[in-house]
Amino acid sequence: MHISEEQKQLAVKLARENQMENGMSCSESVFNALIRSGILDLPEDYTRLATGLSGGVAASGNTCGAIYGGLLALGWVYGRRNPRSTPQDPAQQKEEKDYRFHMMRRFNCFFHEMEEQMGTTDCRDILSSQGSYFDDRRVAKCPDIIVAATKTVIRYLELSDEENRRLPFGYNILGFE
Repeated sequence: MHISEEQKQLAVKLARENQMENGMSCSESVFNALIRSGILDLPEDYTRLATGLSGGVAASGNTCGAIYGGLLALGWVYGRRNPRSTPQDPAQQKEEKDYRFHMMRRFNCFFHEMEEQMGTTDCRDILSSQGSYFDDRRVAKCPDIIVAATKTVIRYLELSDEENRRLPFGYNILGFE
């Protein structure tokens, strides 16, 4: 996927503005910035898909919503187009399995890179060092995380299939290497 420098810069600008000026959550801020910058070809009202993912999924403190905003974008571009179809032809079954394996690599590496950048993926851990959710320190830190997630997901959106196939899997429950 080709993304222009203008789109990248606009997405980063919009991601920060979305939270700081427009009151969007972390997941909404990332996903909406990618839509409004033209990186994702979606209507802006699709932002609502990200609403329940903020605050570490429904304010539960689990995985940071900014990561989920990025994963939604990756899913829109690289997710399976027809997840209910099961090819009958063995060659097509192998092709589908290979695609799923390599598709997951992109998602997995994005997640683990965000974990490396932030030191954790859990919203509750991020908040524990920043005070409560409504603390000014947290309010000041989250826009930086949102920008980092936006920049990082743009890199993963731009990876060619060949570059993606060379990425090493991080920890995963599937046993992929």
